[in-house]
Amino acid sequence: MIPNIKAFAVAASLMAPMLLPAGAAAQGPPGQNPPQGQPTTTAPTTPQPSQTQQVTPPQDAAKAQAQGQAQTQATPPPAAPEKKIVTPEEAGLSFAPPQGWKQGDPKGFNVPGNICCAWSPDNVASVVVFVQTVGQPYSPRVLLEQSAQALEKGLGAEVKTKDVIDVAGMRGFSLVVTGNGNGAAIDGKGTVRTTQHWIAIPRDKDIVIFLMNSPDADYAKNDQVLQGVINTLKVTGQQSPEQKAAK
Repeated sequence: MIPNIKAFAVAASLMAPMLLPAGAAAQGPPGQNPPQGQPTTTAPTTPQPSQTQQVTPPQDAAKAQAQGQAQTQATPPPAAPEKKIVTPEEAGLSFAPPQGWKQGDPKGFNVPGNICCAWSPDNVASVVVFVQTVGQPYSPRVLLEQSAQALEKGLGAEVKTKDVIDVAGMRGFSLVVTGNGNGAAIDGKGTVRTTQHWIAIPRDKDIVIFLMNSPDADYAKNDQVLQGVINTLKVTGQQSPEQKAAK
């Protein structure tokens, strides 16, 4: 089984709704390390437009909990929106799958959005495609900066490259980070240097994300496979004038 992919949300506009790896990263590594050989990822997640993901010091959290205890008991938390599997056609995407990689069962992934598809060459490295619905357009630059910051602070990852780029005729971003993990995910404490490559395209109401996780030693060859997918990518949908002009 392929373990969970978690993202952390970024506040404000990138993932303020950020596209960011938000939430999970900002709050710390997710649980225990998954066993080697089971791909997973800790990735940026997009907060809803009205959300701001923040790290709350323990003492402040306790105070807030005491003050809001009565309300918390009276009002159950809202149910998380149901996630679903979407086809590339439903997501407005067309691309060639990674050559030589095996397609995985999307149900085996838990991503911060609607998953489209996933592949792995060895049950460690993986490429996952998913879509986050945010309801409005967000700047590729803001999402990029907040996502990079969230991964650095939340998981101790090192940003290798970050750029706003042209992707399939739209403006998006490319973010490469390296950190400690198990080769299939960055958790901030594992013994295997692991690299993630995020390629994201914000549209007027959602964000399309291609996420690769790989042992750092295999990153160069695996990233060539990812680039092969991106080179065939076609995306439908709209971007706002501000998104198109992002630098």
